[in-house]
Amino acid sequence: MADIKSIFNHPQKNQLDDEKLFNWKRPFHSKNDADYLNSLLKQKKHKRELHNQSEHFGSQKPLFPANKNQRVVFKMSYGKSSATHSRYIKLYMPQIGKEGVEEKQELFGCDFEDYKKHMVPLHFKCIISPESQDIDLQLLGKTFIKHLEHLTGYEFYWLGAVHTDTDHHHLHIAINGKDKNGRKVRFPKDMIKSTIRECLSNIATSMIGERSQKEIDLSKKSIITAKRWTTLDTQLKNMESPIYIKALQPSLANRLQFLSSIGLAKHEDYYYTLSSDYENVLRTTGRYNLFLEEYLKSDLPLKLFEGGSIVGKVDKVVSFDKDESWNDAIIIRTEKERIYIPIYQLHKENLVGKTVSIKNANGGTNRNISDKDIHIVNNENHDWSIER
Repeated sequence: MADIKSIFNHPQKNQLDDEKLFNWKRPFHSKNDADYLNSLLKQKKHKRELHNQSEHFGSQKPLFPANKNQRVVFKMSYGKSSATHSRYIKLYMPQIGKEGVEEKQELFGCDFEDYKKHMVPLHFKCIISPESQDIDLQLLGKTFIKHLEHLTGYEFYWLGAVHTDTDHHHLHIAINGKDKNGRKVRFPKDMIKSTIRECLSNIATSMIGERSQKEIDLSKKSIITAKRWTTLDTQLKNMESPIYIKALQPSLANRLQFLSSIGLAKHEDYYYTLSSDYENVLRTTGRYNLFLEEYLKSDLPLKLFEGGSIVGKVDKVVSFDKDESWNDAIIIRTEKERIYIPIYQLHKENLVGKTVSIKNANGGTNRNISDKDIHIVNNENHDWSIER
């Protein structure tokens, strides 16, 4: 301690030593990190308790206000075929020959002939569907592309079309795989999952303003009967089973009743028990929207293909529009279960009743296999079994 001098005790001029002039250490500042951490944890615990009270007793004023930004659904897929690309912009987007659509949908964006001139096999297909139907979809699309170009540095060749053939009007956008500067276009997964969705939400909010409390309440109400994994399910999953319904917020109780109505929960008196596979079923249905329908009417347990190799007899084909399908699938039946196998753009026909093999393929909700991965094998004297 004798060698440590206060920096405020300046030495006399005759005591200065150039080598030792700055040879000092900053005084050690002691802080009790354990006490500081405990303080933070107590604050967090207090907030969680208040939030739980709000959830259980149905507080009219939530502790954490709902996000008032406009909600916009965004989906993107891509293709690598010139033929598919051409069909998409010439037939699907303008809805030529589509049943029930009498008028051709006008395309906007780049000049159509200029787009075709620079078209490459790689292309990106976007669906943009705002929750509010008061939004000008053309303006939303044009503003979105400007923001996306600013974020990425690309100058896109792109086309857009508004589709009004469903109850919920929505927007389709095609982006060419090479931009006006000859750069190959790519979008990181994180950008698609978060950045683009947030960008669209902000644009929509700037166009028509924030959601009203009535709109927020209607949105929350729709979650109760949503056939996908929701924030309500996250709360239910963390509760002790069986769940006592009278202690719950009304939205959670109603969600349990809905899950019971579709066979994903059982109730007895005032208690509910969730089925063991309800999370997998809801998450899979959120990605493949016909999975739940097949799950509910199946005479055998229905499971999602998780990857590997499989040989079996095709029980059913689930097919959509060839240029807009990332939810095509085949269902293979075995003695004990049915396997739901998502296929990206299934083009093989007349598969029902045939034996097919798939080898060393990816699976799960994020890995659709290709049409090329399906191989038809001879039906005669073949063991229709699953090989995982």
